[in-house]
Amino acid sequence: MITYFYVDPKNVSKDFLRIEGEEAKHICLVLRKGEGEIIDVVDGEGMKYQVQVTAKGKDWVQGKIISQTRKENEPFTHLTLAQALIKGVRMDFLVEKVTEIGVSSIIPLITEKGLIKLDKDSKVISRVNRWKRIAISGMKQSLRSKLPEIQDPVSFQELLAKVKDYDLSLIACQAKGSKFLKEILEGKKGVKDVLLLVGPESGFTQEELDLSFKSGIIPVSLGPRRLRSETAGIVFSSLVLHELGDL
Repeated sequence: MITYFYVDPKNVSKDFLRIEGEEAKHICLVLRKGEGEIIDVVDGEGMKYQVQVTAKGKDWVQGKIISQTRKENEPFTHLTLAQALIKGVRMDFLVEKVTEIGVSSIIPLITEKGLIKLDKDSKVISRVNRWKRIAISGMKQSLRSKLPEIQDPVSFQELLAKVKDYDLSLIACQAKGSKFLKEILEGKKGVKDVLLLVGPESGFTQEELDLSFKSGIIPVSLGPRRLRSETAGIVFSSLVLHELGDL
């Protein structure tokens, strides 16, 4: 079975790299990789390396770079998911799964009906750091080479100010006039930067929807059944990448 290991980009030089911490302990103590063995390593910035282990300690592994590949197993589409914050481990689950699917960036979204109202304090920093660790695990599991960016939580108004940076922005809702993805994405397989908005289970407020429509965000129906917020984020991301031929 193919296994990827993560290296901090700052520990990569022209011919060698050094893996440290828990990742190195896993290589040495759990998998018992020895000197001379070949391992696959990703840096989260789009590079995959084939590396021959040359030296190791209790919490570090050094290796010689044999070959390298750029953006292996990465989708052409840069998909950003703005996901309403969810309580507990459900947000952890979402981060892991959309990373595996191929999402490039995750924006935790604070909405009017959302159950979580966070200020930018140490608690937020702690949660973002946790999601980053989960994303690293998801990246390795799915054999990706690019680590999704986990952005700081933003308000709905702050997110709307970023809409202009995307080629296409879509919001999941049951509003009148919502379209199906197949209709929206037909003929758009070359689209590069796509933004998806997913609200809490109670949905977006009418004011939030009105503001999103005025900003040019297209309403999308995910079907007649009401989904949990994390399920909607996973389904929405999967459907978009599928329709763009990028899943």
